[in-house]
Amino acid sequence: KSRKIRANNQDANAAKEFAGNQISTSKYNLLTFLPKNLFEQFRRLANAYFLFLLCLQLIPQISSLAPVTTILPLVFVLSLTAIKDASDDIARHRSDSQVNNRETKTVVGGELVTKKWK
Repeated sequence: KSRKIRANNQDANAAKEFAGNQISTSKYNLLTFLPKNLFEQFRRLANAYFLFLLCLQLIPQISSLAPVTTILPLVFVLSLTAIKDASDDIARHRSDSQVNNRETKTVVGGELVTKKWK
């Protein structure tokens, strides 16, 4: 599909939808953090293995140990990884915001105007 852009004609270009310049390198938002993060963590073989062991520990006929002995280490590891991932993603959000709020020069009506990047 082709598109036509008219240089320095905002009225003609405003009627058409183009992709924005906004940059987004973050993986999560507040709603998607927990499900996405847990999905990513359980894709790791070690975490999936410990989840499987936890399920086996919940069956009293085959387990000689309390389920807590598997739950606590798994929750501890998942929590530490989630905190690290959240910290990294917050840094990505801040970096994205910094880049998206930079000023750039744009030609509007034959004049050079300073605008925000996004």
